[in-house]
Amino acid sequence: MSEEEKQHQRQAESAWQEDCSFMLSQRLRLETVQSLHATIAHEWSALQRTACQTAAARALWNHAIHDPMADVLAGESSLRILHEKMTKDKMNNAREVSGVILAVRTLWFDARIEAAISSFGKQEAQVVLLGAGMDARAYRLSCLKDCDVFEVDFLSCCRSKQG
Repeated sequence: MSEEEKQHQRQAESAWQEDCSFMLSQRLRLETVQSLHATIAHEWSALQRTACQTAAARALWNHAIHDPMADVLAGESSLRILHEKMTKDKMNNAREVSGVILAVRTLWFDARIEAAISSFGKQEAQVVLLGAGMDARAYRLSCLKDCDVFEVDFLSCCRSKQG
């Protein structure tokens, strides 16, 4: 690693410490959370781990998306990776900052779900969330509080959110 690359790595680490200290809450340091993410890192496929990357986008775009569990569902590793990409994008004056499309997609789906639920009026509704991933949509959207919600995803992903 060149000296310039080492300097960049130190700057990224410093930026992470400054920018994301709010996210590195005590919840991320809990043994159960660290154990969960160690399992994810070693046992989940690359496809399955995209659920954590999407959760990281919700956590880092928290000014647009209210998901108080996103940081825990993402885990420190996914948060760090996306934060580094976002920092590089900003430093390079990128036309688009990493994670913004995931944030927009989340807001779009949330709005579609809210519209669908409100179209039922006072009738009971059942909602199936396909590819639910590491999203807490069933808990974070108030329109779902009186609905039967079914999350469908890889078994390992569904089980990880049970605990």
